[in-house]
Amino acid sequence: MHESDDPVRPAGRRRRHAWARGLLTTGGVVLFIAAVLAYFEWRGWPILRRPLENWATQHLDRTVTFDGSGSRWRLHLLGGVRLDAERLEIGPPSWSTLGPTLVASDAKLRLRYRDLFAVRKGEPLNVESLEAGTVALRLQRLPDGRASWQFGSGSKPGAAPSKFNGVHFELLIVNRGMAVVDDRLNTLSMVANFALRDGTSVGKGKDSAGIQADADGSYRKLPLTASLRSGSALPWLSSDPAVPAVPVSLRVQAGEARLAFDGQVRDLLASQGLTGTYELSGPSLAAVGQALGLTLPTTPAFAMQGSVTRDGTRWTTAVKQATVGRSRMMGDFAYDRPPGITPKLSGTLNAPIVWLADLGPVIGASPDKQARPAHAPGRVLPDRPFDLPSLRKMDADVQIHVAELQSGSERLQAVKPLRLHLALQDGVLLLDQVDARLAQGQITGSVRLDGRQPVAQWDTELGLKGLQLEQWLLNQRKGGGAPYVTGRIGGHLSLKGQGRSTAQMLATSNGRLSLYWTQGTISHLLVEEAGIDFAQLLGVWIKGDDALPVSCAVADLQVRQGQATPRLFVIDTADSTLLLDGSVSLATERLDLVMHVSPKDKTPLALRTPILIGGTFGAPSASLDKGPMARRLVPAAILAAVNPFAALLPLIDLGDPANRAAMQKCQLALQERAM
Repeated sequence: MHESDDPVRPAGRRRRHAWARGLLTTGGVVLFIAAVLAYFEWRGWPILRRPLENWATQHLDRTVTFDGSGSRWRLHLLGGVRLDAERLEIGPPSWSTLGPTLVASDAKLRLRYRDLFAVRKGEPLNVESLEAGTVALRLQRLPDGRASWQFGSGSKPGAAPSKFNGVHFELLIVNRGMAVVDDRLNTLSMVANFALRDGTSVGKGKDSAGIQADADGSYRKLPLTASLRSGSALPWLSSDPAVPAVPVSLRVQAGEARLAFDGQVRDLLASQGLTGTYELSGPSLAAVGQALGLTLPTTPAFAMQGSVTRDGTRWTTAVKQATVGRSRMMGDFAYDRPPGITPKLSGTLNAPIVWLADLGPVIGASPDKQARPAHAPGRVLPDRPFDLPSLRKMDADVQIHVAELQSGSERLQAVKPLRLHLALQDGVLLLDQVDARLAQGQITGSVRLDGRQPVAQWDTELGLKGLQLEQWLLNQRKGGGAPYVTGRIGGHLSLKGQGRSTAQMLATSNGRLSLYWTQGTISHLLVEEAGIDFAQLLGVWIKGDDALPVSCAVADLQVRQGQATPRLFVIDTADSTLLLDGSVSLATERLDLVMHVSPKDKTPLALRTPILIGGTFGAPSASLDKGPMARRLVPAAILAAVNPFAALLPLIDLGDPANRAAMQKCQLALQERAM
């Protein structure tokens, strides 16, 4: 049989021929596809430009474009994504008003496929490298926390949290950059120029590694200038709390306050953590507080240095040394400002020495002689309005320990020590647990200032016991003589008032001031001078001054609507009794007092007459009541015409050996005090 007669073989040949043709066709298609891929890889995949923009726009929830003035746009996909673009632009979120979030020129981007796949699992996008000749950033954050650097659908209000979790860079290089920042959450607006070389692949030995930036703008409505030098830009780009801390050197001037910080910073977009040392200074503590968002008083020049740590909304600081004028302080504090909650300052203040003049501005006094007067011309009480709204911006809980409080007068002993508790809650300032030791005595009590209303309410309760006069009043007599006064002073002050300044509060005050003097002595010379007893004065001058025992001394003043009136003011000695009456106006700062001196012994030559104390707090005056004096001098002059010795008769004072009414009131007051 011939081959051609076999019906099976032609079918087998046909199948083999068909398979060969199919193989050749498939190979041709594969070669064609490979050629096409090679061609587009060589050309840089221009046909993927728009699809890639659409893909990035969808995943970042931002408009992403690669449009530029030229035609350079090359994408390579073999072994990873490599993009070389003349321009890369990432648009703003829908609510932003600043324009594109990022515009980069001469950009080179390198991505690995495994990193892109990780983004789908919610992991941060890891960028192998990103290099750019110039970069313009426009960063904006709203008071509700939405920020233009938050990508994905989670950046929309009310949307579910995005699976996209930020960007990490292995290499990030920007030759020249500019950032416009509008952070309304922290009231920060600035323009910064920067350059950086950063990422995990940057060698440790490269001097150019890190970020350098200089900025100008405003912070809390204060002029702002700043310079930054950092070993990495990661804290400003990453929201990963596990990112390592990097060294940072920061210099800032906000208003008149200056800050120098050297330390480490991490993940400022998330936990905002930092730790380091700082130096802070300004012309006033209030200027520093204004820059930091704290409620602090106006004071003389201020400087502070110490260490600080921030973790989220909580700041803690250990103040190594702080100076306010001549005062020296230190302490440990914490400041927490959670969203939607009133900030709170807590801690302990320790002060080796505080000068009262440095604290004067706290109650409205002028911080220095060159400053605007704290009171009207001719007035003494401070009338500078309190900054009551600032009391409502922050809460506080601070223990204060002052080793030495100096009054500023060389004739008064310092308070050693002073302890008190400062609490500020919902606009109410309370100074309580007051314990001040002065000249073996003790001052206790509290001061309360309610600043919740336009007109503040003031309430003061202070007690004094055991103050040793001869120790408190220093250098009373030259030559080492006996003190002019000795004894123990005790008393109580209870005042309430209202107003917008210290002067207004005192002008409307109501209350009582009581002082008690026990176990005391007073200069004989002072008593005789007050009584204008010439004969007794001559005797004291000849034999020398001595100390008269004080048997009873009480000052009890009633205050009503700023008018202080002595209910009882008496000093009783073996020689004389001194009485004071009249009034003192805290509203007009005028004095209208009369002092009566009643000698207990007989004297042949005296012009006993009331002493008038008038004038103002700033310019007090004293004069003799001419009426009683004339009733002695006129008869003496008439009798002198008859007989010179007869002229002495009107000048003889038989004294008042027992001013019983005054003594009874004085003894009764002392008994009430003892009870």
